[in-house]
Amino acid sequence: MKILGFIVWFFLSGFIANTALAADITANSVLKRGTILTHNDVSISLNAGEDLASVRSVYIGKQLTRTVYAGHTIEARFVSAPILVKRNAQVSMIYTFGAMQLSAKGRALQAGAKGETISVMNTSSRKKITAIILASGLVEVKG
Repeated sequence: MKILGFIVWFFLSGFIANTALAADITANSVLKRGTILTHNDVSISLNAGEDLASVRSVYIGKQLTRTVYAGHTIEARFVSAPILVKRNAQVSMIYTFGAMQLSAKGRALQAGAKGETISVMNTSSRKKITAIILASGLVEVKG
């Protein structure tokens, strides 16, 4: 009876339906960890009912978290948002208050992607500050 309940849950959860529609994304060449994927790096084979734009949004412009060899499948768990700020990198910190904007130099204490919150040390005051990554080497201090 427990097995029957599991089978019913399995089908109702949509697990099989979701995996049956997964597109096949394969590497055209050896792609090293840290590579940001472009259209030329991958071959996409769509299954029935899939949209090319939605499949591309999951992979293209994302950074590989592991090396993938030519002809091997790239799974969605192998990609993440690109790291814009590396740990210990010099960053420009911006703080905006109304019409006034202050800027200072800092050192990233963590790595992160766009929109992530990281810790940054102000190099002048040596104070630890929380900031949001805006672009490569640029963070915004919230206060």
